[in-house]
Formats: sequence, structure tokens, C-alpha cells
Amino acid sequence: MDRAGRIIASVAAPTPDLNNASPTHSAEYDADALWRLFVQLIQSLNHQISQSLNHQISQSPNLKSPNLKSPNLPISKSPNLQSPISPPHIVGLCVSSMGESGVLIDAAGQPCTPVIVWHDLRTKPYLGYWRERMTPIALYHATGLSFDHIYSANKLMWHREHTPQAFQRATHWLGLADWLTFKLTGVRSMSLPMASRTMLFDPSTRTWSDTMLALTNIPFHLMPPLVASGSVVGHLTTEAARLTDLPSGIPVSAGGHDHICGAIAVGAITPGIILDSAGTAEAFMATLDHSITAHVSEPPGLGCGCHTAPDKYYLLGGILGGGAINWLSELFTGAANTANIVALMQHAEQSPLGANGVRFLPYLRGSGPPKRDPNAFGAWVGFRLNHTRGDLVRAAVEGLSFGYRKVVTLMQQLGGLRADALRATGGSTRNAFWQQVKADVIGLPIEIADEPEASAKGAALLAGIGAGVFKDVAAAAEIAYPTGSAVRYEPDAERHQQYSAIYERWLQLQPALETLGL
Repeated sequence: MDRAGRIIASVAAPTPDLNNASPTHSAEYDADALWRLFVQLIQSLNHQISQSLNHQISQSPNLKSPNLKSPNLPISKSPNLQSPISPPHIVGLCVSSMGESGVLIDAAGQPCTPVIVWHDLRTKPYLGYWRERMTPIALYHATGLSFDHIYSANKLMWHREHTPQAFQRATHWLGLADWLTFKLTGVRSMSLPMASRTMLFDPSTRTWSDTMLALTNIPFHLMPPLVASGSVVGHLTTEAARLTDLPSGIPVSAGGHDHICGAIAVGAITPGIILDSAGTAEAFMATLDHSITAHVSEPPGLGCGCHTAPDKYYLLGGILGGGAINWLSELFTGAANTANIVALMQHAEQSPLGANGVRFLPYLRGSGPPKRDPNAFGAWVGFRLNHTRGDLVRAAVEGLSFGYRKVVTLMQQLGGLRADALRATGGSTRNAFWQQVKADVIGLPIEIADEPEASAKGAALLAGIGAGVFKDVAAAAEIAYPTGSAVRYEPDAERHQQYSAIYERWLQLQPALETLGL
């Protein structure tokens, strides 16, 4: 990314997993393989940038070679250039990654075990361990999290039980972003957003939790020093510079959990903007000025942790989104491709508001906040022989939107905030009908942040903050996402009122169906 906040080059590759698929072991990563791929991608970026700049100068023979040389970078030569140029001077690096996966490393900095993927099911039995020792509200007060098998604490307990020699050899636990930062700098650390996904960290005090470490009997020495996102962790080592073809000494800043890095890239850093990350699951993130963990009387089903923005917190939660529409497309058309989904949405648009009385519960993978119930199920209710495919699809779009409204309303109530808009990223944002229904149901404008690589871009912005290119997070976000730059869907007041009446009745569906014991 350049100093104007523009992405000038990007590369990507599939994550190299170890293919240990089984009912309980869905996949593992080789930490060293991740590092090797990381190095290759940086080398590819250097090459891509060099080729682009060489092409620009070859097309403009009177253009002087820009002052972008760095003495430790190889010069890219082209016969068409009056003077060869090198890749731009890189002034900062930063890494974002998935939140709960990590790696145990030993005193020499070598991985002790493979990386357990965040959603891997082998840690599910530890839910019983926690329920015997803590109430849900006690866990939330301590960590800002709800009972779930995905968090790092469970992975560490699994390693201790199943790979005891490796566990004993380990000196630190690093999240994947922190692991790559360590390989770049030689410094062992963890960003606050990554620590927020371990279930061993207290976001209200921004320290490792003595209570949780005692309950797990995990040694404190495994927990690395904590660093705020955007703070310089260390500098590129001579060895890392040699491997990446970058100059040694570049500042490397702390990054964080991918969703929370992405919030910076789309300017979701104040309580007025709620981030809507619209993928297979639709995740919502609200920014808070304070932690709520000590102030709730029952678990809200929303994670509370430390933001990438300094001294800020977040609420994070969501429900199945695009995954439900993909399922509908497979059900009605035989395939979940773009053309079929567009055609389905066109059918839905022909159905009137309220889908001619059909209602849909979107809990196809269990329910989301405030009550997380893996046994909850989805349903169409109220349809008859005269109903069409368009009615059923419209009911699904409206039901999903009611689920979103439930999450957003809860966020505003818990955080004591009044949101001005949702800022949406992801594939479903390209469908105007879906976005307008969502705006009408929730009653908030929806701004479409056309940023497919928000997490990586957010990390690049944090690198710029650490390197002094940007004054602070607010300045970086304004440069990357200037005010007024987005497509915006405004809620219609009359349709919102109609939807609000339907929504109040829709809220009664789930508890009513639960009484049937299906």
C-alpha cells in the first residue's frame, strides 16, 4: 500500500494445510510452511511492484526514475529504461491473521507442534471441562467470551494432554500473526486483539488473566508480552531481510485478528459505525469506548475484546448469512453460483414486502446472539400452495435481515451507543435488493465499502502508523476510506415501520418452536 492508502500490489496463495481431515481433526497447518509461503509472497510482491514501475517508465520515456531506491534491494533492469529502478522503499510491515489458532515455540524459536485450525473439533470435549468449573457469566466477566471450543486455551490443554513432550519443551504460545511477526523480528509478542481470542486474557485490564491461567494450569511463561496494534514490535532482522529481499531494520508493527484489522480499512473505528462483514457467516462488529465485560448480568453472546484502534474495544458476533443464500441456490437451482443467486434474487424482488405472509428462521447452523444455541434450527412458517419460490426466497432474505437487526440492536443496547450506519464488505454487498431490504429492516443506512482485502489493508495501515507515515488510526482510516466515498442504501421510513411490526412477531417464532422439542 502506498502513502495515499491505495493498494498498489497484492498476491495470494492457498493456505498449505496438512490434510488431516477426520471427524475430529479437520486440518492442521505447518507453521514453518506458513513462513516459507509468506516469504515467497513478499518476494512476489517485490517483483510485481518492480515490473509495474518499469512498465510505467517504459511508457513514459521522459519520466525521470522516481527516488525509490533502497541500497539493499536488487536493481530491476530493463533494456527499455534510460535508468533502472528498484522496488519502492518499504517503510513498514504488519501482519493480520485468523484469531484463535496459534503455535507453541521452543527456546530456539522452533515450532513444537503443528497449528490446530481455529474451528477444529478435537477441542470440543473441553467445553465440559469449563462448564464444571465456571458459569457462563463468570467466563464472560473474566474474558469477554462465551463457551466455545475454538479458543486458544482449549488448544493448549489439548497439546498438554496429547503432545506432552512438545508442550514441556515450549516457551511461548504465539497467534499466527504473532508467529510471522516473530519470524520477521525475532521478538516474541502478542497483539491485544489476538490475545482477546485466547480465553486467557482479560480485556478490561488488558492483561493475562491469572484466574484463567490458574483454571487451566497453563504456565504463565507461555504467554508472551502484550503489544497494542500499530506499535512497533521490532525491526526486520538481517536473516529475514535476506529471505524477503527487503532492507533490514524496517519497523514491524503489531497487527491483530483479521476482522479487527479490517475495521480500520473501512473506517469502523468509532461507535457510530458498525462493521458488517458479509461472507458465508455475516459478522458484525461495533466499536466501544470501554469494555462491557464487568457490567453485564448475563452473557450476551457477543465477544468483547481489544480493538486495533488504541484504547478502544469491540463487540463481535453474527449469524449465517451468505451461506444460507448459497444453500437456497443449491436447493432451488442445483448450484450456488453467481448467476443462479442473481436469478433467485430477481424472483424474490417480485414478491411483496412481507413475502405474502411467509416467515423464515435463519438458524441453519444454530442460533446467534444473544442466546447461542447449537441445537436451534431454521424454518419456513406460514406458507401455502399459492406461495411461490420468490416468496420463499424473499422470506429468507427478510428473515436473515431480522436476525441482523437482532444482533445490531443488542450491540447498541449493550454498548450504550447509537449507530449512524452499517459499513458493509463482502460478496453479498453487490446485490442491491438484499442490501435495501437489510437497510429497511434494520432502519440504518448501509454503506458499501468495496474493499475485498480489508484485513490485509488494515494491517498495512497499522504498519504505516508504526512507521510514522500516518499520525494515528483516525488519520490512516480517513486516508484509506475517505468520507462520502461509498455507495449508500438509505432506509425507507414507511417500509421500516412495516418491517418493525413483522419483526416483533418474528421474534416470537424461535421460542415458540423450541417448545415443540423437535
